[in-house]
Amino acid sequence: MTTVALLTPPGIGAIAVLEIAGSDAWRIVCKLFQPANGKSLPESPVLHRTWFGTLDDEVVLAVTRVVPEPTIEIHAHGGTQVVKRLQRLFEDNGCRAKPADVRPRAPVEQARTLRTAAILLDQTHGAFDRAVRDPRNIPRLAALSPVGRHLVEPWKVVIAGAPNAGKSSLVNAIAGFERSIVSPVAGTTRDVVTTFVALDGWPVELADTAGLRRATESLEAEGIALARRFLDQADLVVWLLDGTDPNPIFPDGGDPILVVNKCDCPPAFEAPAGAIPVSASTGAGIEALIAAIVHRLVPVSPEPGEAVPYTPELADRVEAEAARVRES
Repeated sequence: MTTVALLTPPGIGAIAVLEIAGSDAWRIVCKLFQPANGKSLPESPVLHRTWFGTLDDEVVLAVTRVVPEPTIEIHAHGGTQVVKRLQRLFEDNGCRAKPADVRPRAPVEQARTLRTAAILLDQTHGAFDRAVRDPRNIPRLAALSPVGRHLVEPWKVVIAGAPNAGKSSLVNAIAGFERSIVSPVAGTTRDVVTTFVALDGWPVELADTAGLRRATESLEAEGIALARRFLDQADLVVWLLDGTDPNPIFPDGGDPILVVNKCDCPPAFEAPAGAIPVSASTGAGIEALIAAIVHRLVPVSPEPGEAVPYTPELADRVEAEAARVRES
């Protein structure tokens, strides 16, 4: 018997994955699929090979198993009607519908960026499963575990500093659009405003927080308390200094990226070593800041097709195994 099953939640992601499995799977796929290069598919399925082409729509075809029976995945546009047409097409050509496979899979449909979707797709095709079998790969997998923890959930980056340092303007400059309200009045930001951005293809949630100072009224004090809670939970803090303030407020600990804003104005103090000069109003220095953020978040980046522990749970297990090997 040959079956067709939908492996991804219907109507959620940009990509849907159908699985064709059984003795006639390859014959049926060869009958329906047209490779984009105009060549025919091989007579027999080749494990882990992929092809781009059309099957009533543009799709990617991937062979995930050859024995005991062929298993082929069809990666297509995630629209409900597209999925229904493909399912009906396979059923009309001899496949029997079955409930979706519930095996743990790389959550491609939850990816927020093309870069992370590509990494998850590599894992769906078996990159991690193959690599983890060889103990020699464990150190490299452990080095890539920070990436694996954030293929779905974005890194949390908090923009912090004194009131009126330009934090909201900086968030808007990084995001490329006006997300936070900008005002010359100190203490305008009372809540935490979050903005999702993709920095060099990596998903990042920027948090614009209230200026940190001794508040004079309860509403601002609540905003400052909330800001401090976000600081405690952040993957990275960007601490903003007002370059025109002769009495800047410096962070009291941690390892933030120091940024001096208003570099287009005469400086009121000597910038600390390593601080990044920017102008949130003109955009000067923003690219250098983004590069610094990316380097801190992703010091080790996977190569195309490389294995990555693609969930927080897998990252924990790989790191634990790497620690065990180091201690043995």
